Amino acid sequence: MLREQRSGTEEVLRKEIDRLELKVAKLTGKLEAAQKQLVWFQNNQFNRKTEKDGAGSQSAEPGSGDADNDAENSVSKKKKGQPQGSKGHGRSDRSEVETVVEYLDIPGGCACDTCGTSYRLLPRTEASPITEFEATVIRTVFQRCLYVSQCKCNGRQIKMAPPPPKLLPRSEIGNSLWIHLFVQKFLHGVPTNRVLKDLSLYGFHLAEGTVTGGCKIINDLLAPLMEELVNHCRGASLWNADETTWRVFSEDKQKWWFWLIASDDAVVYILDPSRSKKVPNDFFAGSAGILMTDKFSSYKSLHEGIRKAWCLVHLRRDILNVYNGMPALKAWAKSWLLDIATLFIRNDTRFKLWKNEETSGPQWDQAVHELEAHVEKLKDRWQNELKQTNLHKQQSKILRSMKRHWPGYTLFLEDPRIPLHNNRAERLLRNPVILRKNSFGSGAPWAGHLAAKVFSIFQTWLINGLDPKALLLDYFTECSKTPGKHPPGISQFMPWTMSAERRAQFALPESYERPG
Repeated sequence: MLREQRSGTEEVLRKEIDRLELKVAKLTGKLEAAQKQLVWFQNNQFNRKTEKDGAGSQSAEPGSGDADNDAENSVSKKKKGQPQGSKGHGRSDRSEVETVVEYLDIPGGCACDTCGTSYRLLPRTEASPITEFEATVIRTVFQRCLYVSQCKCNGRQIKMAPPPPKLLPRSEIGNSLWIHLFVQKFLHGVPTNRVLKDLSLYGFHLAEGTVTGGCKIINDLLAPLMEELVNHCRGASLWNADETTWRVFSEDKQKWWFWLIASDDAVVYILDPSRSKKVPNDFFAGSAGILMTDKFSSYKSLHEGIRKAWCLVHLRRDILNVYNGMPALKAWAKSWLLDIATLFIRNDTRFKLWKNEETSGPQWDQAVHELEAHVEKLKDRWQNELKQTNLHKQQSKILRSMKRHWPGYTLFLEDPRIPLHNNRAERLLRNPVILRKNSFGSGAPWAGHLAAKVFSIFQTWLINGLDPKALLLDYFTECSKTPGKHPPGISQFMPWTMSAERRAQFALPESYERPG
């Protein structure tokens, strides 16, 4: 009897132990996930350290015997600035800046302090350049001449000279001032109210209502340019795409979405209330080509004519989060990070040869062979690791994602133009993100659509090496010839139909960094 009671007690205790062990395993999994998320949040929100520092830069001290960590630590501790003995970049080229020559003489003349004999002026000077900045607001009052008839042919008639060209006939705002407002806001990310405050320092007060009314008219004037950009972008064969939030402070103050789709020579931004598959499906309805993006589900729903190339940097970030947040998987994550780094290096070697049109010969064949062999090695690795029975949950999640997306991850093997990452799209979203942080979004849907138009036009001109400030002023000048209406032809404003003379006329200064 006593033995049966003891056996029953042991059975109850075993069940309780099993239950507690299962509970501990679940809690451990939640803790690891929370630590991983905490590390990601700290790195993205508070940490100044970037991914350029490399995985493992904090895991070992120099000389510890870990060659990879020693190399990474030596890179992270590299001194800032130009290395000693390097040639540097030389003096900045300022030949494109307007230069005025002014001669400075010695006050009171130049003579001997003892006898008073004047010094002889030498035929050379010593240059001391200074670059200044002058900004001002000029109000020009155009006096329109009046003429009165002196004959009796058609009775007494009075004729007046035509008014100066401007976008809004009843407004005093000139075209150059509109350009200043648009460039400051959509190119430099300065909110409108701050630009107006700056103008008031020059004694010029401009009401926000006046600006709002004018922007509504300009929104319609820019519609033909936007339509042409969209049509041209749809006809490409390779795109980058991404999206970010954009607040529209209408009655419901809802969160809208700013979509980006960029071909090699056209950039399109689309403002939409949703993040659904409808936006990319509508845009790519009649297109065919390759789309580089992240693994967001809305892009996966596109028709078969759009082949998806997935961003490998997003895969690397997932593994990097495991490396930083889960010590038990650190060695596994580091090994994968190094393999992915090797993949980028070998693809870059092939790309440079392709860019230099060296696509034949032993050097090209070797680069292609090494790249394909490394991709095959990575495939064998995740296939073999998926067969293991003791995989951690996070390992299994990443490896299963590799298996599902492997055709998109390796699409770059078919075409050297296809990048391994979607960094270009993220760079092209930088201007909208800066403006969103400074002004929080748009006050109404029409204002958000205006922002999408201006961003599209500006970024398209910029990636084609054209000055958006000068080109938009030229477009406004054409619109001013028939106030309230856009020009009959817009081909002269599109980079792909613009003449070589106009491209040279509106070329960006060499010092301006192109986006994307």
